[in-house]
Amino acid sequence: MYGKIAEEEINNLKNRYKNISIDNYIIMPNHIHLIIKIKEKTNINVGDIICTYKSITTKRCNKKNKIKGKQIWQRNYYEHVIRNEKEYYKILEYMNNNPIRWLEKKTGGLEARPYKIY
Repeated sequence: MYGKIAEEEINNLKNRYKNISIDNYIIMPNHIHLIIKIKEKTNINVGDIICTYKSITTKRCNKKNKIKGKQIWQRNYYEHVIRNEKEYYKILEYMNNNPIRWLEKKTGGLEARPYKIY
């Protein structure tokens, strides 16, 4: 349920912010990985985008559960500026391998699956 909302709102970000694209994302059971490309100079920064995303997904999840004010995200997030193609592919590889590492650590095997990998 939360994974579907998370995915829908990731896809809505590019409509909400016309000058960004979502290059890649992975929705994990307890976190997400997201590569946001800002296409041109703008007053919008990554912090604004993440704050909006967390706020909207929290409201939608709470509404679905018929509760108010429950926090579902950690307060902070990790932000990194990708400076070149080599670094981009290194991060992409990390993201794509993260579900396997998470499953091995969490279950000792591959019994569970993350929501989606893109």
